[in-house]
Amino acid sequence: MKKARKWYRLILGILLIGGLFFGKSAVIEAATLPSGLVIADDSGIVVSREGDYFVDMPNVLPGDVYTKEITIRSTDEKEPFDIGLRVKKISSNGEIDFNAHVKVLLELEGKEIYNGPLLGNGKFDWRKESLPLGSYEFGTDRVLKATFTVDQKLTAENYEKESEMKYEWKFIAMRDDKVIDKPKPEEEIKKPLIRLPQTGEEWRNLIYKVLVGFLLILIALLLWKQKRREQER
Repeated sequence: MKKARKWYRLILGILLIGGLFFGKSAVIEAATLPSGLVIADDSGIVVSREGDYFVDMPNVLPGDVYTKEITIRSTDEKEPFDIGLRVKKISSNGEIDFNAHVKVLLELEGKEIYNGPLLGNGKFDWRKESLPLGSYEFGTDRVLKATFTVDQKLTAENYEKESEMKYEWKFIAMRDDKVIDKPKPEEEIKKPLIRLPQTGEEWRNLIYKVLVGFLLILIALLLWKQKRREQER
């Protein structure tokens, strides 16, 4: 029984541009999302700029229900953009087919937008078509609620060997029906060897420094000349 209990723990990793693992923790690389898009869950965990976001579901048993609420808020002052959600299977192994034994219900602002297996319910294939999450402009605030339900028919025997399913959730931002690309890094501007003053104040400071420099040189010359005369005497 101890061996079976070992696999009662499932770790769900939901990442914005993220993914979901069963059996191990999840790590997904970031995707391109508008800089003004703020996403945080009901535990106070804020999604990083890279999009990393982890959800830990310990001691999962058949029939367990796990719920997470994710707030999507736009502070982007540019033109509105649309957000869609896609899923992509990466790999799976073991006896348990989590796609068949775990159901996910997605609700946006209380309205059901998807209900079925992790990878599609036969009516909507969100591996090929984005699941619409609405249009976002400055001040838009919505809650995406994800409810995962584990099949009650799973038994201890199903957990005797390690089972894992890994798939990816990808949140896609679009503006004018075009995916928002990653901003291209600006070409490095070579700094001039000599930087000229840019303002009147800087010019005045430069002139003062030049005059002080000349004054110091003049004093040095006078002292040198006087010392030389004394030596000639």
